[in-house]
Amino acid sequence: MGGDSAPEEILKGAKLAIDEYPINIILTGPKETIQNHLDRLNISSDQLSIEDAPDIISMNDSPSSSYRAKKNSSIRVGLELVKAGRADGFISAGNTGAVMTASLLTFGRIKQIERPAIATTLPSQTGQFIMTDLGSNVDCKPSHLVQFAIMGHFFAQIHLNVNDPKVALLNIGEEPEKGNQLTQSTYPLLKEAPINFTGNIEGKEVLKGVADVVVCDGFTGNSLLKFGEGVSEVFFNFFKKEAKRSLISLLGLLLLKGALKKFRRRYDHAEYGGALLLGVKGVSVIAHGSSCQTAIKNAIHTAIEGVEGKIIEKIEHAFES
Repeated sequence: MGGDSAPEEILKGAKLAIDEYPINIILTGPKETIQNHLDRLNISSDQLSIEDAPDIISMNDSPSSSYRAKKNSSIRVGLELVKAGRADGFISAGNTGAVMTASLLTFGRIKQIERPAIATTLPSQTGQFIMTDLGSNVDCKPSHLVQFAIMGHFFAQIHLNVNDPKVALLNIGEEPEKGNQLTQSTYPLLKEAPINFTGNIEGKEVLKGVADVVVCDGFTGNSLLKFGEGVSEVFFNFFKKEAKRSLISLLGLLLLKGALKKFRRRYDHAEYGGALLLGVKGVSVIAHGSSCQTAIKNAIHTAIEGVEGKIIEKIEHAFES
């Protein structure tokens, strides 16, 4: 029931997923409401079932109070299904804070992980890269960033199929002494970490594909992500307006139509689905609030990769050893 276009886009995304992947999906929410929408959309499959969850968490609800007060919400019920072993992973496009809080309280943290981190795949000039953290921790310690880097390392191995991912620290300069106290203190710790740390990376280099994993605090990561989404929107709105100014502009854009479609598809967040919450003892994927059916399908695929790639077990083993 979470997201700007729920439940219809969620249900359509679930249908796309079961058509493409050999999986079963449990839909959590008010059973009668969901069934009515399925009937209206003419969606029926043995791979879909419904678990009744009558409580609704809105985007304005407090994450902690909603967890306590709304025990039968679609978020909490879904997470409990994973904890009980009835499901392997959880996906939601609902209240991000509520999903993070409920995931942490339901699953618990992986031993030695101080803070869970949100990690997602983003496009670059050469392919894709992982960025973490994207908003779960706005105030971080150097040890937190090191843990984000190690968890991002395993996520990149699974999601990008890279054996030895290149991990970089987002900073305002390449030199080790650049940046604020957090990045300066984190740099030497990452040098000693059991990962392929390649040094600092500046914002202008992030989309060039020079790193497989970019590490930062949640405040910086979330700000950069939202800025990128805004730039993409401004880019396309600019060309839409230019097309109306003159016939020459319109003809030029028509000639570029194919290239612009490829650009939109490559840099559209829907193509990259959801973000994995790393550091909790269960697969939890947070999708964008404005997710369309394609984004939901891809978020489900992210969860599948996390389960099949045994991301939880790999992170647990890394920190145990």
